[in-house]
Amino acid sequence: MSTSTLTRSIFRQRLTHSRLLCSPILFSSKPIRTPSTRTMASDAAAGKFEWLVILPDHEGVLEKRMEVRPKHFAGLQKGIDSGFWKMGGALLEEVPKEGEGLKIQGSAMVALASSKEEVIELLKKDIYSESGVWDFSKAQIYPFKCAIRQPL
Repeated sequence: MSTSTLTRSIFRQRLTHSRLLCSPILFSSKPIRTPSTRTMASDAAAGKFEWLVILPDHEGVLEKRMEVRPKHFAGLQKGIDSGFWKMGGALLEEVPKEGEGLKIQGSAMVALASSKEEVIELLKKDIYSESGVWDFSKAQIYPFKCAIRQPL
């Protein structure tokens, strides 16, 4: 194999691999429908950007969180279908130990929105917010530029 053929082959492999790394991936404990794949160029043209959200829970609300969790998941579907929610899950106090429940201390998510205010508006309509699970006084919301996405 010639050097130029080998170089083209390696380039094609890396290009394919990089496309896979940057594909939108949604991690969930149960199947959830996801919207069609979008490109960063189409999102930027639409005036949208990704936002990293870290939202701690109030102290002592784990029981309340578990009680309203099914409504939380049901409420997410519209945002998932529209492409607003890109990723989300629970923040844990520690790695789960065998035989013990999760020690959840909040939520982390990535949203695709036009502004921080748009993200806040949707978060405040969530059952975790309405039922007093999330502590908005400690919320952190940052513009986010993803470099790598891989499935688990």
